[in-house]
Amino acid sequence: MKELLDEIKKDSKEFHDQLAEESGIDLDEEELFGVDNMIKAADLERELEEKEKKYIKAIEEKDKTIEEKEKEIKKLKEQLKKK
Repeated sequence: MKELLDEIKKDSKEFHDQLAEESGIDLDEEELFGVDNMIKAADLERELEEKEKKYIKAIEEKDKTIEEKEKEIKKLKEQLKKK
């Protein structure tokens, strides 16, 4: 069984090398591009999450300010009705 696996690995390596030679593409470099793209995607996702948290916090602060202003307006309206 081990001999069969070794033969398959050997054939796979030969195919890989032959494909790289015939196509002129460095398959190892192409694999690195794929890994690099995955890393970039993860970094962008993390950056988006951080921005989302920042915007949510800003919105919550604005909502709190609006609530305070609404309470103040309600209070002033009640004072006007008393006069």
